[in-house]
Amino acid sequence: MQETTSNYFQRKISSLVQRRLFKFSLFSTTATTILGGIIIAPSLPQLQNHFISVPHIEFLSRLVVTFPALFVVIFAPISGILLDKYKKVKILIFCMLLWAISGASGFFLNNIYLILFSRAFFGIATAFIMTGATSLIAEYYVGNERQKALSLQGFATACGSAIFISIGGFLANLDWRYPFLVYLLGIPLAFLAGLMLFEPRVPKIAAKNHSNSNHQEKIPVFKLIFVYLMAFLGFVVYYISPTQIPFFITHNLHKSSDLIGISMSASAIAYGFSSLSYSFFRSYFKISQLYGLACFLMGMCFLLLYIFHSYAILFVALVFLGMGGGILFVNNNSFLLSFVPASSRAKALGGLSSIVFLGQFLSPVFSQIIVQSFGIITLFLCVFILLFILGILFWGYYFSPKGRKG
Repeated sequence: MQETTSNYFQRKISSLVQRRLFKFSLFSTTATTILGGIIIAPSLPQLQNHFISVPHIEFLSRLVVTFPALFVVIFAPISGILLDKYKKVKILIFCMLLWAISGASGFFLNNIYLILFSRAFFGIATAFIMTGATSLIAEYYVGNERQKALSLQGFATACGSAIFISIGGFLANLDWRYPFLVYLLGIPLAFLAGLMLFEPRVPKIAAKNHSNSNHQEKIPVFKLIFVYLMAFLGFVVYYISPTQIPFFITHNLHKSSDLIGISMSASAIAYGFSSLSYSFFRSYFKISQLYGLACFLMGMCFLLLYIFHSYAILFVALVFLGMGGGILFVNNNSFLLSFVPASSRAKALGGLSSIVFLGQFLSPVFSQIIVQSFGIITLFLCVFILLFILGILFWGYYFSPKGRKG
């Protein structure tokens, strides 16, 4: 009887989660977390000019993109604990509404510090959305279906990024305030999530048995630390694009700000297609090889930016960045879910969200130190060297006796 009840619930869930509208509502929630900073990135040069009299505005303007990440770092682990205890879907919907309202408030504010204050609430909402949505994916899908779902998650995020960063670039050319209004799209997405998503229910006896079976399971600490380090490094590098490339385009290449959104959308599209192709790559390459491939592709972006100073080459370079980023982040999530016990999944994902946004927050800090001391071209060279060394190490590990066994 227990087995029959369990099978019934599993068949019911499997049927519901394959619906197209269900997938759209689920993956659109995860897309909002990455769109947080990218939407307003094209408006940074104009925002900086508007508040030019404010001390340290060069740094503060970049914080508008990455400041929410600091609060994700703080609240993501808390979100993992709360989401394990309470209804994930209800928390997710509430936080999507908070995400939309706090994000759009930048349109109405005329004080850089008040804008940063609103971005703090935006970051808190993002922490719960990112952890909640990814943990729902882990519960709705299993095995190969989960791997495909993670690929679709990356693809949906990238498609949203490509669309909205182009809109953000166009709106930023009109006025730096207008891109903030794009966040209001979170309101209809929240209502759609409320209609389509459901709280996964497991029969009480089965849930108890499942809990007991996982009680003694431990998370491999060194694997978890490795995944967190790669997430941190990956987002430090990836967020050089929205925090430094807009200034490179306007100050070094002397192009208008409407081209910022177009060029960065190329990176988002490439990110989407490489994410969608992850299952294909995974059938031919090991985990370590994919880490190395991602590092080589992202490194190629910065090598091209270092050698060639033209808008056309920048466009191609950002395609390489997106391809590498898509492989890296899906590979990282897939690897994490492959060894973390189900009983600890939300907590591990909360920690991952925290690390990801710590990387986002510190990205302009690290990059701006190099830019102010040596220039943005030297920054490109340093990042290229770091990524290619990592790529060589990953492939070297694969060809080692231990790597070939893994």
